[in-house]
Amino acid sequence: MAMETTGGARPASRKIRRLGIAIVIAVALYSVGWFFVASKIEGLVRGVIDRPGPVALRCDGLTRSGTPFRIGFACDATAIKDDRTGSMVSAGAIRAVAHIFNPGSGLVELDGPVNASFLDGTVVTANWSLLRSGFSLGLSGLKTLSVTGEGLSADLFDYSLVEPILAKASHGEFHVRGNGPDLDAAALARDFSLSVQSGGEILPVFSASTMLTLKDKAGLLEGRPLVSKSMKGELGSFKIEGADGLYGEMSGPFEIDDDGYVSGRFETRLEKLGLWEKHLLAIFPAARNTISGMAALFRGLAKGGDTVTVNLVVDKGTITLSMVPIGHIPPI
Repeated sequence: MAMETTGGARPASRKIRRLGIAIVIAVALYSVGWFFVASKIEGLVRGVIDRPGPVALRCDGLTRSGTPFRIGFACDATAIKDDRTGSMVSAGAIRAVAHIFNPGSGLVELDGPVNASFLDGTVVTANWSLLRSGFSLGLSGLKTLSVTGEGLSADLFDYSLVEPILAKASHGEFHVRGNGPDLDAAALARDFSLSVQSGGEILPVFSASTMLTLKDKAGLLEGRPLVSKSMKGELGSFKIEGADGLYGEMSGPFEIDDDGYVSGRFETRLEKLGLWEKHLLAIFPAARNTISGMAALFRGLAKGGDTVTVNLVVDKGTITLSMVPIGHIPPI
């Protein structure tokens, strides 16, 4: 009985050894293939960076990393210089990762600060605690793009300003994707504030979000040029929320003509009408009479309440409520 058991185990042990050898060979071939693909991609990246032309890219300390299931590249510092416009942008380290099992997609992280200067004297400095982007590619170009940031801040200065303007947000997001022939976009800014460098408040702290669809504009993701400003779309939602209870939301169809003027019909809901008047008067003190008149009109429509829902009509940039002009949107 002992001899039969030992003899029966030998074929099984040979099968196990053969399976182990096959696995080792497969892993070795896969690793060789990974290194080959990674080196080709690295060569392509270096070729893009070193390509001569009016736009110069800098990627200091380019390194390749990863595992058999992903490929990563990193640079210690990055910069872009455009000799045609005289603009220069520099940033910190950048890290990019692509997964083998999910081809056509990747993740990119960029470290701040970013310093941008332009020929007209405008200077922008931006920083964050985290800035991450995810994307997916199709055969014809970009399919989706998402950017998320934490602890965002930006300083803007040009010669027309008395002192730099400072913008901050605790969290920010931007998403865009193709939806058949259309383009869907969404953005979010949480705890956004705008002030001058000395501390004077331009806008109170608020959070804002928007979702919209641009008809027949999915080609922009594929790199097609925007040959005309003319377009149609649907504003799914635009919301503003203040820490003090201020709230506003609007939605509706819109179109933009060749000159950049907006037209549309937007259902609009405003809550805390007293706060809206207070904040608008603080931002635009010279328009006191207009703002107070609008506030009185809204209170009348609210029938003494503090919340109102109305339809705002925009005709080539002119905003009207019940045939009364209340504002103007400049061409984009």
